[in-house]
Amino acid sequence: MRPRTLSIPKLNDMLTLMVKDNEQYAYLTVTGDFDPEQITSVLGLVPSESWSKGDRNERTHYERKFSRWSLESRLARSASLEDHVRDVLKQSLNYAEQIRQVGRAHTVFIQLVGWFHTDYPGFGLDSSTIAGLAELNVGIDCDFYYLYSHEREDSD
Repeated sequence: MRPRTLSIPKLNDMLTLMVKDNEQYAYLTVTGDFDPEQITSVLGLVPSESWSKGDRNERTHYERKFSRWSLESRLARSASLEDHVRDVLKQSLNYAEQIRQVGRAHTVFIQLVGWFHTDYPGFGLDSSTIAGLAELNVGIDCDFYYLYSHEREDSD
């Protein structure tokens, strides 16, 4: 009798997900009802991503309910959240006056996103990073997704 190879694709997918590294990133974002080209003009910065209210979201196919202009960190998604924030500040602090001006008419903040597959690494900002955020007069919004468990169902 000849041995057979058993393929278990769903198990392989699960194992791949179990060993996936954490991913995190940050971006400066402006939201509201505006033409993103106007924000680009006022700031003198080219966005990483932008859209207008009413545009079609290609992922969901729904109409966008607000405009957005964003400047993303240039770091790899394996870098710490703190480093991502510092990179966004490096890109934007020379435009602090313009960012504060835009913030008087629209919502401006730093968005943090973390997809935590293995653990939560923690998050903290040093005083110079906080001072940079204060100079821009922006807040922080965190979208953290915890995709791991310290207690597995099969560990009993």
